[in-house]
Amino acid sequence: MSSIRQILALIDDGPRADAVLALAAQLATRHGASVQALHAVPTATAGAGGYLSPEAAGLAIEYAAQADAERQARAAARVAAAAESHGLAIPLAPAESDAVAAALAAAHHSDLVVLAQHTPGDGQVAGFAGSVLVGAGAPLLFVPSVDALPADADGAPRCGHHVLVAWAPTRESTRALRDAMPLLAMAQTVELVTLADADGEEPPLDGVCGYLRRHGVEATVHVVARGSAPLSAGLLGAGWTPDVPVAEALLSHAADTNADLIVMGGYGHARLRELALGGVTRTMLKSMTVPVLMSH
Repeated sequence: MSSIRQILALIDDGPRADAVLALAAQLATRHGASVQALHAVPTATAGAGGYLSPEAAGLAIEYAAQADAERQARAAARVAAAAESHGLAIPLAPAESDAVAAALAAAHHSDLVVLAQHTPGDGQVAGFAGSVLVGAGAPLLFVPSVDALPADADGAPRCGHHVLVAWAPTRESTRALRDAMPLLAMAQTVELVTLADADGEEPPLDGVCGYLRRHGVEATVHVVARGSAPLSAGLLGAGWTPDVPVAEALLSHAADTNADLIVMGGYGHARLRELALGGVTRTMLKSMTVPVLMSH
């Protein structure tokens, strides 16, 4: 991705919606981009009134419509506050009955999607993040739900100053690296983190380091040792390091180096009616402690 010109902020009803808007606005200012917000929760009226008598259904739909209006008003107030604070115009698209479909439709013409890690009570549908990751065709930047998230002077979550890139020779990892290039170009430090192979050999990284260098990015390298993996364990996908899953190893190294952004491939696919996510992806979506950019 050569530039960021359109940012989509997916806001829910959770406590991190303000942080999502602040980060999207900060990145828009930094990259000269526009921001579009979407209230990415399903409307209450979508499931109201089913299996009820006509009279009861009418009341249920009425109450659901009132709840939708109140939620939309709160979302609009959040967006207006962020727009005023950052001096940007941020249009808001209202919630729809199918939140995933609405998010994907908007993501298909966006360069970057910013959203919050799922938390109980945020109004997201089950599997929302994974569905958007697999179907968006754009990188997703997640804001973690940790309580003490460091912030920049403008109140946005600290993100992109010290970047950790989880590298493996895969399509998803390559896509994430390219998608993150505008952020890497503005970072103070960039570190490639990869796994040694089963024999302890370090993978060749001259090519990817040279690629980054040609884009003006100087990266250091950190190789994580690998223990004797079981036969079922594959590189990154099965999450094997000596006694520690890969996602936890990445988060631990991010904490040790004060990284404020992890860039990684998002592994997953739609299987029949079920969404199957890779182990590292699933763990990171659940346990992230710093912002994470994922590309599928």
